[in-house]
Amino acid sequence: MVRLKDVAYQAGYDISTVSKVLQGGNIHVSAEARERITKAAAELGYRPNLMARGLRTRKAGAVVLGFPCLDHPMYPAITEGAEQAATELGLALFAYKFPPEGAANALLDLVRQGRADGIILASEVPDCDFVKLATESRVPVITLNEYSTDPTLSVVLDDAAGFALQATYLAGLGHTRIAYVGVHPESTGSRSCEESFKESLRKQGVLIDPSYIFGGSFGGDNASEVVDQILKLEQRPTAIATASLTMGTRIIRELSTRGVDVPNQINVIGYHDSKQAEWTTPSVTTVRMPSVVQGRCAVERLFAVLNSQKSLAAEVISEPIEVIERESCCLLSEMNLPHLPND
Repeated sequence: MVRLKDVAYQAGYDISTVSKVLQGGNIHVSAEARERITKAAAELGYRPNLMARGLRTRKAGAVVLGFPCLDHPMYPAITEGAEQAATELGLALFAYKFPPEGAANALLDLVRQGRADGIILASEVPDCDFVKLATESRVPVITLNEYSTDPTLSVVLDDAAGFALQATYLAGLGHTRIAYVGVHPESTGSRSCEESFKESLRKQGVLIDPSYIFGGSFGGDNASEVVDQILKLEQRPTAIATASLTMGTRIIRELSTRGVDVPNQINVIGYHDSKQAEWTTPSVTTVRMPSVVQGRCAVERLFAVLNSQKSLAAEVISEPIEVIERESCCLLSEMNLPHLPND
């Protein structure tokens, strides 16, 4: 097993300096020294002894990534990034599905009882008192999908840029009759995403009629009702933009059962990306957000907080954001619009 003193010998520095650099401690060393130490550790395959570190620092050397469920298409990408960062920082990462009842205390007890040092929430807070309880218990928490009461503890995606890109892409295909299906439209975040989408279209001379705006759940539970409403419109849209990948896939299925061909009669684009987008017929064009980067940055920020290196502002992840083109969208000029069903 590679020991810390082996890394120190290869790098040419004393064990104390090497230990502090690899643990992210508060130490002033040159960029050259830091690079030599991390390079030596990587070449030797050094992994810190988390149990020994815990005995010395009274820390568990572990962080929790909390989920309300396990079937969300965004979670694998977030977990991938978090795992990458945790491995590099010598932390253990625990994925934890918190219970629907008593979630706040169940999560906080993982830290209170010494099994972890901090928490990352992959979704919304489990209840409205969670951040307050965490603060009172001195439990560090990083939120991913909404700003906490302390914005320095947030690592969020730039959804304004994501929905603007979604709108720009559809307009670039030639669409002017575009329906928008938001998720949880009553929330402030959802309204902001919708406005970003509409503003991007306005800049390109495309206006959305209010009758083309629909709402639903992230999981697309009301996709059938949404499709019924869309097909009853006097003038049907040529494209449907959705605020979730799952809603997009379910809308495609509902259109298919009603004899509407995607993309030849109506285009559909989703939001966020996962393998799920490739499993439908047709496969789903979607906007891929930097969820892997978000997961990585969340662990890095929590690590900084645990080492008293608190940041001054919320972190908004804006790159890379890209459209992943698949089969559910095409140029307006390539569509078979004259044969659109009239029912």
